[in-house]
Amino acid sequence: MKKRTRRLIAVAVIVTIVIGFSAHMRVAYLATLVLMESVTPETDGPIASLRPAPVVEEVSFEVDGKTVVADLYRPARDGKRPGIVLSHGVAARGRNDPRLMNFADALARAGFVALVPEFTNMKEFRVRPTDIDELIASFEYLWLSPHVRTERIGLFGFSYAGGLAALSAADPRISDRVRFCFLLGAHCDLTSVVRYATTGMFRVEDEWVYLEPRATGKWAFLLNSIDLIEDEGDRELLSTIAERKFDDEDADVSDLALGLGDEGRGAYELMVNTDPERTSGLVAEMSERVREYFAELSPNGQLRDVRAHMILVHGRDDHLIPYTETLALAEQLPPEASVNLQVIESFVHVDLTLGGGEGLSGWLRSVGEALRLFSVTYDLMAQGYL
Repeated sequence: MKKRTRRLIAVAVIVTIVIGFSAHMRVAYLATLVLMESVTPETDGPIASLRPAPVVEEVSFEVDGKTVVADLYRPARDGKRPGIVLSHGVAARGRNDPRLMNFADALARAGFVALVPEFTNMKEFRVRPTDIDELIASFEYLWLSPHVRTERIGLFGFSYAGGLAALSAADPRISDRVRFCFLLGAHCDLTSVVRYATTGMFRVEDEWVYLEPRATGKWAFLLNSIDLIEDEGDRELLSTIAERKFDDEDADVSDLALGLGDEGRGAYELMVNTDPERTSGLVAEMSERVREYFAELSPNGQLRDVRAHMILVHGRDDHLIPYTETLALAEQLPPEASVNLQVIESFVHVDLTLGGGEGLSGWLRSVGEALRLFSVTYDLMAQGYL
């Protein structure tokens, strides 16, 4: 081999290494900016001054005769970019939740095109199978956008929307096009979620573990599921019971409970049950409509067709959906699935709060948490650029 040829090969290798290193450095830089913004969602972080503000426009599209409205956040500079659909979960302000708007803004400043649809069911504190269709339609809308690189589009689901995102990623309509799926505080099995909400118990390595659940969680679940009860009288009584209990857990509702029919009594007994071993049996005794609802909205057993890279994150002390739900999600994925699973102390359900305590041990915990948070943020950025 001639000396000049060897020299050219050496230069090519060096250039390739530098370019590769530069790409990773860029992803690390963007991940740091997005993470810093996520830690302080109420105030602007460095990304606001270092990266151009995005273009934000309201868009809409049809799903089975229904109009879905969404906000599209895209980088100010022209060109095709990676895309992401952000699902707001059960939240009263929907796509206008400040935390979500801040996150979408940060992602767009980092170069992503972020679509934030308004899921009217979840905005009204309901989760329904039709939400999956709306999420899939949101993905397809983004896939057709002239601003997006179609081979780099993913889903991001918060809380219950995380389970919906997992189900969407497994749906044959889009499963081969979803590059990544980021789930934060997601559920795997609705029966297990109800078990935790009513008893505070969940399983860790075949042992029951107790963690105080959010007191209003089970009554919120009942209120959001009232329309699944067929008997009108039972619906009215259960609504009143749930509203009283939501305001005061110690409220006496025995007079109302006595008036319930068989269907309503079954739902009430499920809510007041304190024995984790009884939960599955109580759900099995519910109407076919309710059982189908639990089955349709539980990713458990429905993720075998997932092709996307999965980024699974859950707070260890989540008081709404126990972290074991995300562990169960990971186990449901096909063996060949690419998975980044992180259980993080700093998340309180979907809210991020850094702080590991005082002293050296607290500092070390904070460092460990920061590294885990950086790793999942880096992974998210890498789906767009590496």
